[in-house]
Amino acid sequence: MINIIRTGLDASNKEISTISHNLANGSTIGFKRSSAGFTDMYTEQVELRNNLDLGVGTRFVSAQRNHQQGSFIQTNGALDLAINGTGYFLAQGKDGAVSYTRDGSLSIDNEGNIISSDGQFILSETGQPLRIPFQVKNQNNQIESLAEVRIDESGAVNSIYSNGSSTVVGIVGMAIFANETALKEIGMNQYSPTPMSGAPIIGRAGEPNFGRIQSGALEASNTDATAEMAKMIKAQQAFSGSSRMLQAEADITKRLMG
Repeated sequence: MINIIRTGLDASNKEISTISHNLANGSTIGFKRSSAGFTDMYTEQVELRNNLDLGVGTRFVSAQRNHQQGSFIQTNGALDLAINGTGYFLAQGKDGAVSYTRDGSLSIDNEGNIISSDGQFILSETGQPLRIPFQVKNQNNQIESLAEVRIDESGAVNSIYSNGSSTVVGIVGMAIFANETALKEIGMNQYSPTPMSGAPIIGRAGEPNFGRIQSGALEASNTDATAEMAKMIKAQQAFSGSSRMLQAEADITKRLMG
């Protein structure tokens, strides 16, 4: 009996941990909440007439991520992007490894590279880092400085210079997956593919099965704080109840053995 009660304690603890993670990231851009998944465990008891399946507790399976789109936060920032629909931005680290994220809070580094919130290069649909020249020479061989950056719903990055001329420096790359729920979370709100998720399909916003880009906005976390707090209370009550049952069972066992 004690072993069965312990599985209940472990399950409640896992659920509290998952909910705490959701609440801690309630304000994280592009974050996707998770739910703790469990399965019942049984053992077969053989009797003279028939076999009985007896419950022996519960087992934590995994934290199942919910990829439902979050609401949009209007920022009017030129490099703040939200994906309306399916897709992920491509972010490349200094080691060349590519990860995938819904966090579109982008900026430009000192060399003109468009980077993610944690400093990774944002890639184009061709897999190259997107770079915006700060200065260009016009047809009269005069130097013009960057005045504005605009990104349209297809992901085209337009750099506009001091005389009003503009150049498309590239298209923001996007990736979709056959099974996005199987993506592996690697921290900093980024994901990597797994055999279950399938390899990334690279394209651009607006193509079939790809979402569109909304400039000047960010996607908020899809965590509902009120709902998560209600779940937290239930999980804490379950943990407390299992603790009392375990203590009672231990006391009974102690008296029987005394």
